[in-house]
Amino acid sequence: MSSADVTREAVVQPRPLRLTCYFDASARGGSSASLAVLLGALDPAFDVTVMGTSDEMVHWVAAARPGSETRVLSPVRSKLDLRAIRKHVRVIRELRPDILHVNLDNPWTSQYGLLAGLITRTPMVSVLHLPTPPWRRRQQWLVRPVARRVKAYVCVSHHSARFAESMLDMEPGSARVIHNGMPVPRLLAPPAPLSPRGTLRIGAVGRLDPQKGLDVLIEAMVALPGCHLVLVGDGPDRAELEAMVRARSLSDRVEFAGWIDGPWTAKWAFDVVAMPSVNEGFPLVIVESMLAGIPVVASHVGGIPEIVVPGSTGFLVPPQDSGALVEALQTMAEDPDLRQAMAATCRSVALEQFTAEAMAARYEALYLEVRGS
Repeated sequence: MSSADVTREAVVQPRPLRLTCYFDASARGGSSASLAVLLGALDPAFDVTVMGTSDEMVHWVAAARPGSETRVLSPVRSKLDLRAIRKHVRVIRELRPDILHVNLDNPWTSQYGLLAGLITRTPMVSVLHLPTPPWRRRQQWLVRPVARRVKAYVCVSHHSARFAESMLDMEPGSARVIHNGMPVPRLLAPPAPLSPRGTLRIGAVGRLDPQKGLDVLIEAMVALPGCHLVLVGDGPDRAELEAMVRARSLSDRVEFAGWIDGPWTAKWAFDVVAMPSVNEGFPLVIVESMLAGIPVVASHVGGIPEIVVPGSTGFLVPPQDSGALVEALQTMAEDPDLRQAMAATCRSVALEQFTAEAMAARYEALYLEVRGS
């Protein structure tokens, strides 16, 4: 090949897409974990910068993609914190991303990342994880104009998409949906012997806070004498939940495991995972459960009905209804064959629809579409 041919080839080679991901979460949660999974699964050719307002969180997310750049900014304390706002704008101008991916815990977070993208005229993809009403009506007035000017407003479930369109006065059908995915586990906990009829090993995985409805699950355990519950996680409600367990004489059947490193499915082989939440977007724990072949009993809230198919991959119950939760778990306990059939279906459905690779492919296509528009 001549030097001229080499030069022509270099000219036509497209440069890597520059992607900056902004978020303002200060503690680990599902939205940040989902972003980390996405970055780890994206095509290596993407040039990624992780940008946020918490040093710990920025480096935790960036660790999922070795070699990615990081930028940590001071949080914007108020609308009058012009110095911090100008810094957000200046960094976006310096980075000159092709796409600014703004990760939203709920519709009212990461707003100064969106504002910086708007001021710099950077094409933006915003991703909403948890549908949450505004604390004050003024939030809607301030957020609506910005939300309607992003190139693509993405939600992790159809439920969240309809919520966002209504709350932010967007055109019906304008919010896109990309379901969360998780890596296929390389290592699973050794399967335990099939629990005898009437017994059940139940897992509940996640942050111990009011959103998760774990008080309802503990209440249900009183009526499930053949069942054992492991709470995997930690959070502000732990002391209160521990007191509740002691008050109901459940200490021999309810275990607090705390946080664990690495995928929880490598340590625990449950018969069923319970998620009695009062609000959810598209919980990663359910995806992890299904990839591990574990059926789910969960609240009929948020995007959960888009994952859990009653009678096929688990059961859905009304939120904050301990009686319905008892009935669903008792059905699982009394029918080991049903549990086995559900376990097989869970894994096949998750492998087909909810892997990290499937999620990343959808975002890659969206980024390229937005850059070319």
